[in-house]
Amino acid sequence: MLPVPTSWDSQWTLNHGTAENPGLDTLHAGVMFARPQTGWGASLGHLQMTPDLLWVDRILVKVGVSYLRGKEQFLGLSKPSSTGDTSLVMATTWQGVEASSWSVDVEAQALHARATGPEGFVEFMTGLRGSFRFDQSYTSNAPYLFPHVELPSWNVALVAGAGAGLKVYRGRMVRVQWTVDLLQLAQASSPSGPRVVDIDARGLHWMQGGYRPWRVSFAHDLFRKKPAEGCAAPTRSTASKTLFDPKMKGMGKAKFKGGKKARKQRGGE
Repeated sequence: MLPVPTSWDSQWTLNHGTAENPGLDTLHAGVMFARPQTGWGASLGHLQMTPDLLWVDRILVKVGVSYLRGKEQFLGLSKPSSTGDTSLVMATTWQGVEASSWSVDVEAQALHARATGPEGFVEFMTGLRGSFRFDQSYTSNAPYLFPHVELPSWNVALVAGAGAGLKVYRGRMVRVQWTVDLLQLAQASSPSGPRVVDIDARGLHWMQGGYRPWRVSFAHDLFRKKPAEGCAAPTRSTASKTLFDPKMKGMGKAKFKGGKKARKQRGGE
């Protein structure tokens, strides 16, 4: 996870009076910190070789599930209760929000590799990733902060990354890849409400700040065995059809023998 941004000033002041006779009530005033949390994911996909393309040597399509986690921490002055008391106290213990979400992900990647030796290579990728989220939850011990915002229920992002691979056996390769969401192309609308931070198109609204994921993945590629080499054309093509009908076998040879016998008889006469 990559927070967007890492920290920001946050202040929430309510006016219980009027514009002419204001009655200001400060709920909090301080700094919010985004604390990246490690999640996990697993996926299964199909890798297709593309030898005829110039800059793309493999196409990968995969489906997976991931578990996302986030945390924000507040440091500053806050109002200890929701009563009319406007006094502020310094937050001496952890105050903030922890959130999590499950996600189903569908991703298509275009890969380009460069060899670094007889068994190793580096690769570069671009792709599209669609995420669909469910079962979001959060825990907060700071009611004086802005209301919690959930992740969009779905989004589509432009993804890019780099990695390295190694051939471990014939038909088997292992790869380590690092990817990040470069741009959010489309997403479901987020709940509206007071917010201090307005992130750009690289990230998503989550809690009070933003979320821009990056991933480190380990892949094990299994390739099918190459078909045995042969000069025969594909069985379903017209080139593979039998040139002569089996019933005609020997007919030309018999005709030739008959002609030879006739010429011999004429010569003897």
